[in-house]
Amino acid sequence: PDTDKYQVLTGDMHIHTIFSDGNVWPTTRVEEAYAEGVEVICITDHLDHRHKRLVNNGDFTRDRNYSYDVAAKRGEALGVIVIKGAEISRGMPPGHFNTLFISDVEPIAQASDAQEDHQKGMLAGLAKAKKQDAFNVWNHPHWSSQAPNVTKWFPEHTKLFKQGLMDAIEIYNGGDGYSPEAHQWAIDRNLTLIGGTDTHSPMALELDFNAGELRPCTLIFAKERSVKGVEEALWARRTAVYGDGMLYGSEEVLMPLFKASLEMTKVKFHKTSCEVVFENRSNIPIILRKAPGSEEVHYKRFRIVQPHEKFTMWINGSDWHGAPLKVNEFNLSLFVENFVTAPGKPLEFRVKLSREQQQ
Repeated sequence: PDTDKYQVLTGDMHIHTIFSDGNVWPTTRVEEAYAEGVEVICITDHLDHRHKRLVNNGDFTRDRNYSYDVAAKRGEALGVIVIKGAEISRGMPPGHFNTLFISDVEPIAQASDAQEDHQKGMLAGLAKAKKQDAFNVWNHPHWSSQAPNVTKWFPEHTKLFKQGLMDAIEIYNGGDGYSPEAHQWAIDRNLTLIGGTDTHSPMALELDFNAGELRPCTLIFAKERSVKGVEEALWARRTAVYGDGMLYGSEEVLMPLFKASLEMTKVKFHKTSCEVVFENRSNIPIILRKAPGSEEVHYKRFRIVQPHEKFTMWINGSDWHGAPLKVNEFNLSLFVENFVTAPGKPLEFRVKLSREQQQ
């Protein structure tokens, strides 16, 4: 659901098509998103040797902007926002970076290709992208091919960061899952959280839709539903990341989302208990666990609230034998186990309930 201040858009910020090393035509990427209810996609085809191979094989005569041009036209027809981007793919370090909201891929590719050295090539490409007011994302720092044993921040990344060439980190990648290291680096350096599928194959081959599986994505807290609105939200770091039933983000973005998702629809004090009715308005389960601060009352210490489920929480006195609720007000304290504000740290929700203010 939307929050009280922002539209919550779902975005896949890392997508490949047949015009780099994907297996899917650009219009299909738009149609997949439309079918799944994904509102924003970023076309991030590799701009390096993969493109050259297509040209050398005689398979492709257009420039590197073509995959976006094809997708954008279909996106306009279906109401899916398509962002122009590209992936600069060099060795590790510094690895792979997506550059988003660009106007022309070609000069970025030429700047990167002109340098044999991986670091110099990445510096040149990202610097050229910045001349187009690009938003740069360090992709999958935990990719097993780049980080077989440990996820590491190298001096090369410090250099990119200090030069203003790193704006975000992909903390969840469809191929490698969640990276707690990348999540912490984003917090420490005030970088935007990004997640995406990094999809190469048709989505129906990567996700089990029959089992209700959802694609990993970035939740974008936007002032308006447009390219401009998405861009403003990313620069303002108003994002969260979804993957495998978990949400990762700052308390500032997750708390309003939680309150909109698990709505408290009724509070009624009875003589010996308090009745609180919740309704999950989201399409993911919400995992609740009792948190410190509510020792004077007792209620279920663990509860999974299924999508669109409505349930009643009964709150009684602290004596497990069933003593009456003797207090007129108390704190209801909950950890939201699958809303994560930092590695290993769940969102903590606390609300004071009183007889005088009951709904």
